[in-house]
Amino acid sequence: MPNIRILHISLMALIIVIILLYIRMSCSGLLKNKKNELMLYFSALTVTLFVTSLIIFPEECYQAAVEGVDTWINVVLPALLPFFIGAELLIGLGVINFIGALLEPIMRPLFKTPGLSAFVFIMSITSGYPVGVKLTCDLREKGMCTKAEGQRMLAFCSTSGPLFMIGAVSIGMFGSRLAGYIIASSHYLAAILLGILFSKIFKGGSGHELYPNKTRNIKYALNAMLAKRKQDGRPFGVLLGDAVRESINILLVVGGFIIMFSVIIQLFYITGSLQYLAQPIEKLLKYNSLPSALVKPIFSGMLEITIGSRLISQLEALPLIHTIAASSFIIGWSGFSIHAQSISFISRTDLNPVLYMLSKLFHGFLSCMISLLIGKIVLSGVSQDAFLTKPGTFSAYSFTEGLVFSTKIFLSVVLLMLLIAFFGKLFSSITGFNIKKN
Repeated sequence: MPNIRILHISLMALIIVIILLYIRMSCSGLLKNKKNELMLYFSALTVTLFVTSLIIFPEECYQAAVEGVDTWINVVLPALLPFFIGAELLIGLGVINFIGALLEPIMRPLFKTPGLSAFVFIMSITSGYPVGVKLTCDLREKGMCTKAEGQRMLAFCSTSGPLFMIGAVSIGMFGSRLAGYIIASSHYLAAILLGILFSKIFKGGSGHELYPNKTRNIKYALNAMLAKRKQDGRPFGVLLGDAVRESINILLVVGGFIIMFSVIIQLFYITGSLQYLAQPIEKLLKYNSLPSALVKPIFSGMLEITIGSRLISQLEALPLIHTIAASSFIIGWSGFSIHAQSISFISRTDLNPVLYMLSKLFHGFLSCMISLLIGKIVLSGVSQDAFLTKPGTFSAYSFTEGLVFSTKIFLSVVLLMLLIAFFGKLFSSITGFNIKKN
């Protein structure tokens, strides 16, 4: 197509211009600001190419944007809004301080993070991306965790939700409930292992030290909650209004990223850029007798996990174990669309977004390997080599149904957290594990 050729020529011109600018800056002795200026030129030319593509392919980009808006309004907004509002209220009321004080004996030795991280982790595995990152950054902004603790929390508190993995992907796309259980269990197990691994790698920066004479009991937890509430000081009406306003603003940002990446992914397909990127890896896999058909869906999933998962489910004659492993990888990685949303929160703090993205890459690889291991154990003989035939009949929630369902899940999570907190106190009293006060 002429339009595609124009974009290919523009892309080559973009690369040539960047190289020439880099050589020019190197020769003119601008060593100090060379990197910043290069990034500025690269960003400006990339955005120019993106806008030019919108002009060349208006119909395709419009349709992709409409699909992005539909996904945001009918799926993301009702699923995340109750969690965002509820989390803001719980932080302002000091409830998570109460929970965190009781769960300190569990989270501190295991992950080297404060007890508050248990709240963030459970909220993340219940609601999905990007709730865990948002809550971690909120705690860091409020000084409720150190920089090292926040970096560790980003490693294991950024997960997908079970409704997406089991409902949308496994049942709705793959037509296999068992595949969903394998994907979900490997995803959460990999997150826990990654959190333990990061606790060994990032040493120091702990906000508390062990102290044998001062225990964190329920009275201490209640005092911590009251102290946090007094420190906040906002009346409940003001707190509620701020929570709703902040949550809506955040979801608008999330919606903008979803729409933008829907258009970007569509442009990758139209221009054939995805095919150029996938060809070398496909040839390499063919030489090793591995399924090269997975390359393009995985590349798509690295941009946006929903699209990648759907493309994997549409492949014909693909062994189930390979499908599960590929889906586990891209869901653990989470995709550049989720990364862009997460980095918008991380950029407000002193946490390192590069380390966060590396942790998600390791999360993807760990999820893939655990899925293969579980799949070989659970799927036996013929079942392991079974091919996916047709997708299931997973019916999407309407906006109201999704909002009601998400609200019920949030309330259940709060009750579960309170029960876990009391069990944490019981664990502390049985094991004699004590924590020093600040």
